Amino acid sequence: MRLFVKFVLLGIVGVCSVVLSGCSFIWTTENGDPATPEDIKSSVEKEFSVVHPNLVLQSSVVEKEKPFQRNVYVFYDESNGFSFTTNSVVHRPTLPVPGGERDTNANFVYSEEYLIHLNGKLVEEAKPYGLRMAPYEEVLELSKSSATRVAGTNKIPLFRSNEIIFVDKSVKGKDILTFMKSIYSQYKPQDNPALLLTERSIGFYYLPKGEADKTKAKYLISFRFKAKNDWKETMLTGIGSTGADTSAVERDFVKVLDDMIYHAAH
Repeated sequence: MRLFVKFVLLGIVGVCSVVLSGCSFIWTTENGDPATPEDIKSSVEKEFSVVHPNLVLQSSVVEKEKPFQRNVYVFYDESNGFSFTTNSVVHRPTLPVPGGERDTNANFVYSEEYLIHLNGKLVEEAKPYGLRMAPYEEVLELSKSSATRVAGTNKIPLFRSNEIIFVDKSVKGKDILTFMKSIYSQYKPQDNPALLLTERSIGFYYLPKGEADKTKAKYLISFRFKAKNDWKETMLTGIGSTGADTSAVERDFVKVLDDMIYHAAH
């Protein structure tokens, strides 16, 4: 029976090797080599082709020797202007079979670093709409704040979103809608979900002009960006709407945000 199970598992390994060739999940031996910088470059540039990456290797370090070697690579994306560090490893197989399994976190790290880098561009794009979008470093600081808000019967941290946007009474719902559509188009360029390997959220807060203490902001609403969601579904992660089509939901979006800002200001 054990021999039968072993042959079945080895058969699965063989199928996986064929089906998953070119991916980060590749079978090898415990003394096999991790994916090379060239492998990583090729994989990432293919996976995220919608944003046209052009990766240049900056450094390569063997962090652990064989067996189960672990390498660390640093790449610079010349097309998009940021660096990222990725691991390329051989570890014990997930299935109970001999050998080793190549793996890398390159796709996850690239998507995270791309969106963090994108924050700087969005901060500037928000200004013409009267929106104050927190830079990435400020988001990190605010997430450590002890400020809370009430959700139902519980107190939860005031700042929990990946991106934080402050509005005042001069901001209009239609301007928030326009900016949010721009964010959606950059998170999912050409409706390609590659960058959204994990869910991303944007929180809106009311903060009067001249108020420097961000912990005094009033939470308004948040929206979640998911790989599977289109623009209409993205809006519906924050607002309630019975609109039959995208235009109807957009009208409700504007009304809801206008009402929230009005009540927060009075």
